[in-house]
Amino acid sequence: MKNVVVTDWHDVVAEIESNIDRIWLEEPPELRKVVAGVIDSGAGSGKQVFSVLVHLEAYLMIVSQDIVFRFQKTSLHDNIGLEQMVSITREFLFGTFHIFEFMEDLGLTGMHELGEKYNQALSLVTTKEEYRDLTGSMHTYIIKLHQWIHLLFPWKLGVAFPHRSPEEVKSLAAIV
Repeated sequence: MKNVVVTDWHDVVAEIESNIDRIWLEEPPELRKVVAGVIDSGAGSGKQVFSVLVHLEAYLMIVSQDIVFRFQKTSLHDNIGLEQMVSITREFLFGTFHIFEFMEDLGLTGMHELGEKYNQALSLVTTKEEYRDLTGSMHTYIIKLHQWIHLLFPWKLGVAFPHRSPEEVKSLAAIV
C-alpha cells in the first residue's frame, strides 16, 4: 500500500461514493476474481477459496449491518461527543484487528488504502454530522459489498450439511 495523505474529508467521501456507484448495479470485479478462485494474497487454507468466501460473507455482514450501523446510531446520542465517536470507531476498525487490511487480504483490492483514507479523514471532521456523512458513505459501500458477496456465495453447498434428528445421531453413535 502506498503512503496515503488526506487533507479534506470530503475527498474521501467522494472516493467512497465513486466506489458505491461503481458497484451499485454491476458485480465488483474484485469479487468476481475471488469467486473465480483468484486471490492475490494467497488467502484460503488448503488451496481452496471457500474459506475466503465464508470470511467475506461473515465480516462484511458484521461490519456493515452491526458495527458501522451502530456507529451511526450511537453518534446520534447527545451524551457522546465527536472525539469519543472517533476513538470508538478507530478501536473497532483499526485497533487490534485492522478490518480493512483483512478485507484486502480476502481479495477486496483497494480496501486497505480506502480504510486508511477513512481513518485519516476521521481526524478532519469537526462535527458529529460530518462524522455521520463520512461514516455513512463507508457504511453504504460495505453494505453493497456484502449484498454482492451474499448474492455470489455458493449457498447450494449447504445441502452437504443437513440437519440431523436426535434419533439419527443416536443411531450413528451405535455404529461406532
